[in-house]
Amino acid sequence: MIISNENTERIENEIRGYFGTHQVEFIEEKLEGIIEVALATTSAHHGQKFLFHKCRGAYRQQALESLLDYIREHKAKECVFTIQWRAINDDELHTSYFCAPNIQAALDKFFFGRDLHSITVFSVSLNPIS
Repeated sequence: MIISNENTERIENEIRGYFGTHQVEFIEEKLEGIIEVALATTSAHHGQKFLFHKCRGAYRQQALESLLDYIREHKAKECVFTIQWRAINDDELHTSYFCAPNIQAALDKFFFGRDLHSITVFSVSLNPIS
């Protein structure tokens, strides 16, 4: 495997292509010699950032390749959860959707990087499989 900034950039651009006009952010963290890349998206409707998925690798490119594999293959195999919520200083009820293997993972994606007390969750439901 050839590791280069060019390959890394190509993978990042391919991942961005799946999200169209949605803002995408790659958040990198080193954990005991392992690189973890979290992919967060920001909603154009309400401006909130949520975790889409995160992957680990020995290096950034490997983690990005795992993210791309998740988007291409594995995301479709997970359940889709609907979360209805409201920010503390907001009057509007919002609805967001998360692909996750279970309800806890969906809530983890929802609360990624935010204070648990900044948002009130009104409901979490598993969408029917079509």
